[in-house]
Amino acid sequence: MKLYLARHGQTDWNIEHRAQGQADIPLNETGIKQAEELREKLKSYHFDVCYASPLSRAAKTAEIAVDGRCEIIFDDNLKERYFGSREGTDPTTWEEDDMDRQLNTNAGGIEPINDVLARSEKALERIKAENPPDAAVLVVGHGALLKMIHFNIIGYDDNTDFLSFHLGNGEIVEHEI
Repeated sequence: MKLYLARHGQTDWNIEHRAQGQADIPLNETGIKQAEELREKLKSYHFDVCYASPLSRAAKTAEIAVDGRCEIIFDDNLKERYFGSREGTDPTTWEEDDMDRQLNTNAGGIEPINDVLARSEKALERIKAENPPDAAVLVVGHGALLKMIHFNIIGYDDNTDFLSFHLGNGEIVEHEI
C-alpha cells in the first residue's frame, strides 16, 4: 500500500508559533493557497481514498487537495495531539520535553506521547484493514499526529528523536506499507 501523509495548510496560530492541538483553528489565506498547491502537486497521483482529521484546517486542506477525485473519510484518531491548557501557547516555553517517551508527560493536561502513538497506530491499522494492499491512500492531518504515524511505520524505541521528522504546512511524504 502506498500511504501519503500530508500536513494541513497554514493557520494564523502556525505563524504565531502557538500550539493548536485540538483547538479548531481555520486555514488562513496562505494555508488555502498551500492546499491549492498541494492539489496541483497531486494531480498526477491516483488515490483510492483520503482519510483526514475532522478539524477544519485538515478537513479543508483535504477537500481542496483531492478536489472531488476520491472519497474523504474523517477519523477522530487523526485529530492533532491534545495540548490541554497549553493550547494557544508557545511550545518553546514549556519546561518538560513533551516528546520524551520515557517521561511521557501529561503536564498541563497534554495528551501523553505514548497515547498519541497508540491513537495514531489505531488510525494506521484502520487504514490497512479497510483498503487492499495495492491501494493508494492519502492522509491529511497535523504535525504531531503525522509524526507519530511516520514513526509507527518506520519504528521507534525509548531513544527515538521524534523531532527528527517534521512536515511543514502543505508538505507531503510517501511511505510504502
